[in-house]
Amino acid sequence: MPKEKASVNGKAQPSSEGIQPFLEARTFAYDILKCAFLQEPSTEFITYLIQGEIVQAFPFAESDTALAEATDRILQYLKQPEVLSGKNYDHLHWDYTRLFIGPANPPAPPWESVYRDAEHLHFSKETLDVRNAYRKYNLLPTDFGREPDDHIGLELDFMHRLCEKAKEKARITDKTGLVEILKDQKAFLDEHLLRWVPDWTRDVVNSAETDFYRGMALLLEAFIRLDREIIDELLDPSP
Repeated sequence: MPKEKASVNGKAQPSSEGIQPFLEARTFAYDILKCAFLQEPSTEFITYLIQGEIVQAFPFAESDTALAEATDRILQYLKQPEVLSGKNYDHLHWDYTRLFIGPANPPAPPWESVYRDAEHLHFSKETLDVRNAYRKYNLLPTDFGREPDDHIGLELDFMHRLCEKAKEKARITDKTGLVEILKDQKAFLDEHLLRWVPDWTRDVVNSAETDFYRGMALLLEAFIRLDREIIDELLDPSP
C-alpha cells in the first residue's frame, strides 16, 4: 500500500506520485463490477472477460484470500465448455433475471433501499441520500426518476466515475481535490455500500444457480471491504 505523502495547508495529503497504480487498479475493479450487475449479461461482456483474461487480472487478488477465492469461482464457471452456447448462456441470463428482476419478488433485489428501509420500499430516504451523493458531482443516472438511484450497478458506476475523477486530480497534482474525492468515496462506502452489500451478497450466494453470480457477488463484497482499507491508507497522514 502507498505511503508517500505531501502537505497542503498544513494537512497531510496523499502524494500524486506513487499512488497512480492504485487509482488505476481501483478504476479497473469498479468498472468490471458495475458491468457485472448493471444489466443482463451480454455475450460481448462474457467474451471480454474470457478473451481478455480479465478475471485473472482482477486487482489485489494475488494478495487477498477472499478475492482469490471469488475470482477462482468465476474462472471455473467461465472455463466450462460452450459457456456462451444457447443452453448455457440462456441459463446465465435467466439467473440474472430471476435473481435481480423477477418475474415475482426477486430473491436478491439490487436496491439499497429494499435492504435498509424498514418497509423494504423503493425511493426511500436511502435512495434520496444516494441521489444527493451523485448530485455533488453532477452524476445523476441516465434513468433518473425511473430506476431507483440506489441500484447496485448505479452505486458501483458512481464509485467508478469518482475513481476516474481521482485519477485526473492526481494527474494534475490537485492534492486537495484528490483528498476530497477519496473522502467522499470513503463516506459512500461507509454510509451505503458496506451497509447493505454483505446482506445482499448472502442472498445472491444462497439463491444463485450459477457460480458466475455467486463469484461476482463475493468478489464485490471482498473488494469493497479491501477498498475501504486502501482509501484509509491513501489518506493516512503518517509518514
